[in-house]
Amino acid sequence: MKPSIPCDPLPSNCPIVYVPGVDGTGRLLHRQAGLYERYTVRCVSYPQDDRHTYADLAALVIQQLSGTGPAVVLAESFGGAVALKVALERPDLVRRLVLVNTFAWYPRRLFIGLMGLIGPWLPMKPSHPATRRLRGLFFFGPRIPDAEQDVWWDLTADVPMRVYGHRFRLLAGLDLRPRLAEITVPTLIFTATNDWVVPTTAGRLLGKRISHAKAISLPTGHAAMIDPRVDVAQWLETPEYWRAANGV
Repeated sequence: MKPSIPCDPLPSNCPIVYVPGVDGTGRLLHRQAGLYERYTVRCVSYPQDDRHTYADLAALVIQQLSGTGPAVVLAESFGGAVALKVALERPDLVRRLVLVNTFAWYPRRLFIGLMGLIGPWLPMKPSHPATRRLRGLFFFGPRIPDAEQDVWWDLTADVPMRVYGHRFRLLAGLDLRPRLAEITVPTLIFTATNDWVVPTTAGRLLGKRISHAKAISLPTGHAAMIDPRVDVAQWLETPEYWRAANGV
C-alpha cells in the first residue's frame, strides 16, 4: 500500500504551468475552461527547430516556474518527460504534477527506430491538411467530431514535420524509469484506454514507481484535453485524488 498524498487545497489563484506534447505550441489547452476560470494558467512553448534536447525543454519550464513560483505542472504526452525532469531537478518549484497520457520510457521502440532513420529527412514544412483524417485515427477518440478535430489541427498547423521527427527521435535516448522513485511531489496520472499513441502500461508504470501517485483512466483517445469528459480543474479539486494513493 502506498502512503497517502500530503497535499493542501490549492488557492484559487494558484499558477498552472502547462507543458505541451510533441507539437510544442502550448495552444492545446483551449477546452479546459475551468482552469482559466479558477487558476492562473501559463503555457510553455518549445523552439520549433531540430536542435533542442529534453534538458533544454526542462530548462524552459524551470524558467517559467521561476517567474510564477511553485505551481501545478500539467503535462501531456511528450511533455510528461519534460515535467518529470523538472520535478527531479527542482521539486521546490512543483506543487503538484498532473501527467496525461505520458511515459518515462517510450515502449514502442520500432517506431522510434523508424523515426531515427527518416526524421532528419522530413521537410521543414507542416503536414498537408489532406492527411488530417488519417492522423486523426491515432490521436482522437470516437466522440470527437471532425469540426473539433480541425480546430486541434489548425492550432498546430504551423509545426514543421522535421520538428516532429526530431522530437520523436529524442525518445530513443529517454529512460527516466530508474529515477521515478526519487519524485516526491503529489502526482495524478491520467491514462486513456483508447490511446493509440502511448500504451496505458506506460502510465501504470509511472503510478507504480512514483511514491505519491494516483492513477485515473477514461475511455478517451490520446488527445484527451479536448474530450468533454476530461476536466483537469475538477481533478485538482477532487480530494480523493490527492488524499489516497492505494495502488494503481
